[in-house]
Amino acid sequence: MAEEFQEKTEQATPRKKEKAREKGQVARNRELVSMAAMGGILMIFYFGGEYFFTSLSDLTGSIFSMRYGTDPLNVSRIAIVQGVKILIPFLFVPVVFVVLASVAQGGFVIKPLTFEIEKINPLNGINKLFSMNGVTELLKSLLKFAIGGWVVYYIIRKDLDALPTLSAMELNVLTRVSAKMIVHAVGIAFLYYLIVAFVSFVFEKWQYERSLRMTKQEIRDEHKEAEGDSLVKSRIRSIQKETARKRMMQEVPKATVVITNPTHLAVALQYEDKKMLAPRIVAKGAGVIAAKIKEIAAEHGVPIIEDKPLARALYKYDIDTFIPEEFYVAVARILAYIYKLKGKI
Repeated sequence: MAEEFQEKTEQATPRKKEKAREKGQVARNRELVSMAAMGGILMIFYFGGEYFFTSLSDLTGSIFSMRYGTDPLNVSRIAIVQGVKILIPFLFVPVVFVVLASVAQGGFVIKPLTFEIEKINPLNGINKLFSMNGVTELLKSLLKFAIGGWVVYYIIRKDLDALPTLSAMELNVLTRVSAKMIVHAVGIAFLYYLIVAFVSFVFEKWQYERSLRMTKQEIRDEHKEAEGDSLVKSRIRSIQKETARKRMMQEVPKATVVITNPTHLAVALQYEDKKMLAPRIVAKGAGVIAAKIKEIAAEHGVPIIEDKPLARALYKYDIDTFIPEEFYVAVARILAYIYKLKGKI
């Protein structure tokens, strides 16, 4: 029972963070993503605003001048196509900025699809809206907007003194001055909310890391689990090695010759004239395994030949591979000797 009341004072382990990511839990601030989208829109207007308004004006003029004809369906089709072409940069760039902002905060995260009836219950939504957390978030949003409005007003209030004089300006000068004032105000507002969003992200990141903290007991349990996994994997590898070793030993009686070191290494070769291009390594081993290979070879009458340099050289190659060409002469001499003993030549 005491373990249940331990304080979560330890930083989350990589495994705990990975499990949280698998569930779609990452530190991601929606305000920062929204500001990224707004930044993309502002950048498009800054660098391509003139193109946008010129293209929109040309499109409007073409429609009213009946350049596209008088058929309503044809005019609508052309207007939609041209409008989409004009708006594509304004849609594409913000989407790219949103994706980059999301990836920068938590990388690509694919949350598993799960159906939870509680999430579509309207009563739960109302409860969240009027919960202490919902009211707190609402007050924070109102406070941010109030401070933001005051900051923008405080910085551009000197520009407001020029408003009475705008009526006396020519149209082109009025347009230029008004645009400058608007850009100034929008830029200040964007910078303010970008800073607020970044600070909010840092705070949410801290809260996220804090929520993943673990107790010392949880860390010990995770280590035990990981150790158990390693033991299971080690046991599986051991079984696989043992199975492979048994299959290898079954090939020794079929060998043509066993070349030894003489006590430390043993390499079993198989060669069938007119069926194989070169002798093939069917078994090899060192120490106890080498002794077992020689024992099985002796039981089945497979010749055992001592050749230290050749045994060391062949031992480096994998089982079920043909010997390299540079060993053909040395192995051929041994095979010739064996065939002579058996009276085959």
